[in-house]
Amino acid sequence: MINYFTRFRDMARRAPKPRQTAEDQPIVISADARVSLDQQGAVFLNSRSGIVFSSNHIGARIWKGLLDREGVETIAARISQEAGARLELVRQDTAEFIAELETHGFLSHRVGWRG
Repeated sequence: MINYFTRFRDMARRAPKPRQTAEDQPIVISADARVSLDQQGAVFLNSRSGIVFSSNHIGARIWKGLLDREGVETIAARISQEAGARLELVRQDTAEFIAELETHGFLSHRVGWRG
């Protein structure tokens, strides 16, 4: 597994595990998410809870994909192609990274939405 996150500090109480959601449910970025991107990676701050993470350039690429409203499959396929990594591994790591973001309040899935 690719470790996208490095935890700096966790000033909030532990968040519950994310619920399992369907792939077709859109991902919503939290209004509390503050993210600084550069070529080296990203720094994530949840302004409500005080949780801070950093990620490498792959984590930043995933976040950019979410901002562009790309689905997990699209994000994983592009990273797999760009990095020359197996799609199955990238897909799994991308889903785990997104689940971690959801667990800590950086995003959520819009349940029941049918656009």
